[in-house]
Amino acid sequence: METTMQQHAQKRQLDLLMLAADDVVPRLFDPARRAEIVSLLKALLSDQLAPVRIPEATDDD
Repeated sequence: METTMQQHAQKRQLDLLMLAADDVVPRLFDPARRAEIVSLLKALLSDQLAPVRIPEATDDD
């Protein structure tokens, strides 16, 4: 029970730190634009990493 309370307190502290950081560092993009940029970057990385993940078939026979 005490561990759960400590975890809750730590999460609350992190939430407060994030709120404070939001006040100090202005957002570069609104949330909708940021989500679009993130999804485009993920798609680009996925396309670029696909050949690395798929090993080329070798004919060892």
